[in-house]
Amino acid sequence: MSAREERPAAGATPKVRRPWRWIALGGVVCLLAWIALGIGLVAGADRTTRLVLVTVAAVATEGLVWLTAALLGLRVFEARRKLWHALRARVQRRG
Repeated sequence: MSAREERPAAGATPKVRRPWRWIALGGVVCLLAWIALGIGLVAGADRTTRLVLVTVAAVATEGLVWLTAALLGLRVFEARRKLWHALRARVQRRG
């Protein structure tokens, strides 16, 4: 390797993995799917169209969950599960 290949260019920034861009893109797709479902329900779409819109929204939501898990790691979701159980236990104690 030459010295030029080993060092980045003076004005170049190192390539950083940016998972939040993919998660934001997935979130936008998911949000658009749910908005389309809402519009379809308000507009009085027929049963087949509603079924398609519900399926697309559900698959988009599931895809966003798995995309987030893949990019951030499953440990984030394990921590979320523990936090959710702690919150639920606290609410049940009050009630």
